[in-house]
Formats: sequence, structure tokens, C-alpha cells
Amino acid sequence: MSSRREKWTDILPRYMTFISHMRPILRETRRIIMNLDADLLLDTEVLDKIRQEEEKRNIRKVRALSEFSAMYRSNVYEIIKDFIIKYRDKIPIIDIKDYIVDFLHESIDALSILQNITNPDERNLENTYLYRLAKFIEEIIFSRGNNIKHIYEKLLDHTPKFYECQRHLLMPHTYYREKIENPDFFMIPGISPKVYQIINNITSLYNLDPNFGNFPEKDNYEIPMIITNEVFLPYIDSIANAEEEAIENIAERIGFRILDGIFLAPQKNTVEIFLKHNFLRENKQSDGTIRLIPQFSNETLILYYLAFASLRRGFLSKELINWISMNFAFLAYMGILKWKLSDENIFYAIFKDLQTNEKVLPYLMKLICFPNYLGLDKMKIRDSVQYRKEIFNFIGSQIDNLKDFIEEIAIYCKTIR
Repeated sequence: MSSRREKWTDILPRYMTFISHMRPILRETRRIIMNLDADLLLDTEVLDKIRQEEEKRNIRKVRALSEFSAMYRSNVYEIIKDFIIKYRDKIPIIDIKDYIVDFLHESIDALSILQNITNPDERNLENTYLYRLAKFIEEIIFSRGNNIKHIYEKLLDHTPKFYECQRHLLMPHTYYREKIENPDFFMIPGISPKVYQIINNITSLYNLDPNFGNFPEKDNYEIPMIITNEVFLPYIDSIANAEEEAIENIAERIGFRILDGIFLAPQKNTVEIFLKHNFLRENKQSDGTIRLIPQFSNETLILYYLAFASLRRGFLSKELINWISMNFAFLAYMGILKWKLSDENIFYAIFKDLQTNEKVLPYLMKLICFPNYLGLDKMKIRDSVQYRKEIFNFIGSQIDNLKDFIEEIAIYCKTIR
């Protein structure tokens, strides 16, 4: 089936497929461990024999599912064996058995939530985990609003706690570029390392030694300006490439404009936003003119870029849509795990394993893109295995602020009924 015709009812069963096979494996393993005499656990060969018997019993599946189930069951049993070997000389075997049963119970609970994350018919979706979590995450790092001012203010409210997450959402780690002969400048890309450098240079030049000129929309006011070439000249060759942004587009995305073909200056809307939040302050000159003095940081401009992308979410590049939807899927998934699993749970690793993530998160990414959720173009989600591996690689090196956010999401999960 073409991805262009994929509906909710096409994607949800694919998301459910592997989760619905993970849960029975854990339930069966829990039953086996509970019924096993604790002393038998001291002999890890017993577990190997049980696993082999279970694999023989469960062969009536299509090949992909059969391979996944065998891999998953094998990992579960290896984790149990490693735990027994590590602690059998330190903890009584009866306690080890209880720990394993408890960890399995927690994991089954987590899979139960993941399996019931939404309704197949989308009825009463406002009360589903997927909807509530998507909206909770969205409010903090990709807010909605009627205009840029409204969105900027909502994002700014959460910046003290979650700025690193907000910035992370704009900066894809993959830097995968489409090979396009005619780039569409209406598409909003993520912030590449080069664009981040440009933003950093703009911030520095504004704070150190700006020029001042007439505010076109307001008499008797002067706004700060810098010479465009001072910022962009070092990058002219590289940003002229087909896949990179034109100067005007970069300027617009951070709330700026080119004046007189020479100067980079804030737009009227931007001046109002920055004044309200003390990123510009008024200074009355001896001739009565009011000069607006900048006191920016990189956050000031990056937050504008994020608000701009959020307002125009229908025009995001393929790369940025993949990155944003993956982060939302990952945060929702990890928030549920953090809520349901204790930090010591030995099966945490199996949920975070790349092989598990590849089976679950791509479909969760697509579900989160639907209009009732993020309203992104799900047709731009890549199904290539290679790209999936690349995009999920960041999971192993998540930033501390992302971990803090996952903690907050876990706390919020408790309020969803």
C-alpha cells in the first residue's frame, strides 16, 4: 500500500504488532519463573532448556514475527541469567526469584499501557495516553498558538526548565540531506551547525557593537542593526549550495529582515516581542529619540526559530519532521517506561534496545503526526531501515535535560486515567 494512502487504521495495527507479541512472552516467562522452585534457578541450564522448549512451542508465526519473538525471548532469558549469576552469591535465591517476578510484572504493565496507548476508532481520543502525552510534550517544546507572539510566550514560560530540549528539537543529529535540484525555500529546515554559528555571530554582533537606524514602522524610534555581510560573508560559498538556506530565509526564521539591502534588523513583530521580554530596552537619547538597545542571547533567537517552525508546521522539511516526530514518540514511550518501571528493573535495556525501538517507534512517529496530534505531514516519515538506525542512534546519547523531561512526563502519566 502506498504511504500516501496510509490511514490511522493502517498504521495502528503495525504499531501494535510487535508489542502484542512482547507482552505474552513476558507473561509466559513470569508464569514459568513463579512456578519454578527457586533452587532450580541456581542452575542456569534449566533456563536454557525452558527457553528452547518455549521456542519450539511458538513457531506458528510469519517469519519476521518469529525472528523477533525468538530474539526477544532470548534476550529476556539472557537478562534473567545474568541477574542470577551476578547476585546468587550475595542475595538468597528466593529473593532473586521475587525480584525477577516483580520486574516482569512491571514490564508487563508498561506493555499494557503501550498496547492501549490509543483507540483504534479514534473515539474519545482526548482521554487516550497518546493524545494527552502528545499535547503535554507539545505545550513545552513545540507550542501551538494563533500567532508568533503567543507561541513565543508559551515557549518562554518553559525555557527555564527545558531550553535544552527546545533547542534539541530544532537541531537534527542526522543532518541527512535530500538531493534536490530545485530546493523549496518555503520548507523550514532544522538548525544545522552552520546556521547555529550564524545565530551565535548575530547575537555577539548585536550585543557588542550594533549600528542604529530609524525604525521604519515607528517615528522617533531607532532600532539596532548590523551589517549583513559581517555575519554572512564567511558563509556565502557554503550557504549558496542548493540544500542550504538563503540569507533572507535564515533572517526571517529568527525574526529579522534585510533593510536597505545592507542591514540585518529585527522585524516589527520581533521588536514588540523582544521589548516585552526585556531583550530590547528603551534608552532616550539627548535629541529625544528613543533607541532600542539589544540584550540578546542565543536562546532569544533560537526560541523565535522554534516558534516560527511551530506556527508553520505544515512547511517543515522532511528531515525536521522525522526528527520532531521521533523525539515526540521517544519521549512518550520513555515517559511511560519511566512511570511503570523502577530504575533497577533489569528489563529496561530490552525496551531501549535499538531492535525494539525500530519495531515500535516508526509507527508511533506516524500516529503522532496525524491532525489531532501534531498535524505534521506523515508522508514525509522515512521508512528506510538505514535512516531509522541513523535517527535512533541519538537515543544512546540523550542529553540530561531530555532525561529531566522524561521524569516530568512520567509524573504526568499518573494523572491520565
